[in-house]
Amino acid sequence: MNYRPLVVLFLLLNTFWLQALEPADPARFEKAIRAFEVEDQAQTPPKGATLFTGASNIRRWQSLPERFKKTPVLNRGFGGSHISDVVHFADRIVTKYKPKQIYLNAGGNDLHSGRTPQEVLAAFEAFVAKVQQDLPKTQLAFLSIPTSPSRWDEVELVKTTNSLISASCAKNGVDFIDIFPLLLGADGKPRSELYVEDKLHFSEAGYDVVTSAIKWQKEIHAFAKQDAKKAPPSDPIIFTGSSSIRMWKTLADDFPGLPVMNRGFGGSEVFDSFNYAHLTVLQYLPKHIVMYAGGNDINAGKTPQRVLADFRAFVARVHAALPECRISYISNAPNPKRWALIEQMRECSRLIEEFTRTDKRLQFINVYPRMLGPDGLPKPDIFLYDQLHMNEKGYAIWKEVVGPFLK
Repeated sequence: MNYRPLVVLFLLLNTFWLQALEPADPARFEKAIRAFEVEDQAQTPPKGATLFTGASNIRRWQSLPERFKKTPVLNRGFGGSHISDVVHFADRIVTKYKPKQIYLNAGGNDLHSGRTPQEVLAAFEAFVAKVQQDLPKTQLAFLSIPTSPSRWDEVELVKTTNSLISASCAKNGVDFIDIFPLLLGADGKPRSELYVEDKLHFSEAGYDVVTSAIKWQKEIHAFAKQDAKKAPPSDPIIFTGSSSIRMWKTLADDFPGLPVMNRGFGGSEVFDSFNYAHLTVLQYLPKHIVMYAGGNDINAGKTPQRVLADFRAFVARVHAALPECRISYISNAPNPKRWALIEQMRECSRLIEEFTRTDKRLQFINVYPRMLGPDGLPKPDIFLYDQLHMNEKGYAIWKEVVGPFLK
């Protein structure tokens, strides 16, 4: 038997993998990597942190700590890097910190420099192997390669690479967070407001999209699993928003005979409902949407004006796809835990109520007065132990107030 063709094939494949894994010139990043080490000497890095690494969209993410306040974060992105560079420096900027969670966003520079999707996949799988070997308990997630206006001619390469990496993630127990479709407008092209002037890197609006995807993709995918088990009703009335919607377990019983659907996801903000409207609302072709959100926004430091802007964007997106759809907004609900924010909550509700008067398809549902006692404070017996979410007495109030708007 002639083994020469097999030997040649082996050499070609070996060369291919080596090219995929070998950085073009790792020395060009030595200054950036050394800066991280100097930073570590000046201030001890937190233990069990959430670590973000990759190329310039990670490096430039200055608002990262503010967006993920519940866990310490480390930003170890270095601009212009390829995935192979992250592999090369993994011991110095990733594994030594022993993070609980790692988010990787890279690959676009690889493609832009001429790497093939298969080469990018090989580099990605090398990084996964490295992390899983050194940190077997650490959860790893890949933020899909984004498109951008300045590199739109590479979009098919990006799509192919994301598809390959997504399949690899499913096989290797890695989370694949697909931000790609969230960055596109109705015309199927990148939304310009999500990028800074260079049309390549994210603006803060772009980071809003990425943050929302990181926080909520699992919950959104859970809705798809529910739909697979039980077909959604036709012409539904969809309740969406934050945890007070998600926790409304008696929703169907409270409104018998009506095709109500619960698509609330706890902790979400109005922007999240906008960001995932195509998956939580629009695909079901609802005749009526009921939203409760905004309290988490205010608690996170957003202004009432920002909440209004996000609600207006949600309304515009819905009506662009479903012009006849009614949208009802439930006012911010007073609660003991966030009573210190009540003036901002009231202003938020006032602005949205004023906006709803401009369109006959919009309604404002004011639950606020019914949730207060004679002393002007939240009724103490309508909340759970957390003093934030309602018990059955609270939902009984909502049933009475919301019900007439569903007719």
